[in-house]
Amino acid sequence: MSEKSYSDKLKSPKWQKKRLEIMRRDKFRCRLCKDEETQLSVHHKEYINGNEPWDYDNSYLVTLCEHCHKEVELLRKEEIPFDKIRVYKSVGWYDKSIIMFVSYFDTCSMSIYNHRGEMIIGFNLVDDIPHIISILKNTLKNG
Repeated sequence: MSEKSYSDKLKSPKWQKKRLEIMRRDKFRCRLCKDEETQLSVHHKEYINGNEPWDYDNSYLVTLCEHCHKEVELLRKEEIPFDKIRVYKSVGWYDKSIIMFVSYFDTCSMSIYNHRGEMIIGFNLVDDIPHIISILKNTLKNG
């Protein structure tokens, strides 16, 4: 018998029950940005080799909106600990777009998502701020 894929395991009633338990605990709200309107996921802050998705203590699990989940998954690849991540998200910005600021350690990034939840552009503000300031100055001069 073949091993189930991770996505198949997430369809298991065991995971669905655990997922609902975590969302209830978090009051069906993203723990990072407090969003209650965007699609929610339950995120594993850390993976333990050999554990099934539902075999984690609740302290390892957190409710995130789809945008924060995308950002956190990107940061996981950089090995940024979950408890170091801070998010500010403005929903309903220009044309129903979303602007997000994510900070961790001495870095801050900005991402803009369109109304369909697709990232339009992202910046590492620490590295890109001189370029952004230059663009703003040129825009104000020419505007």
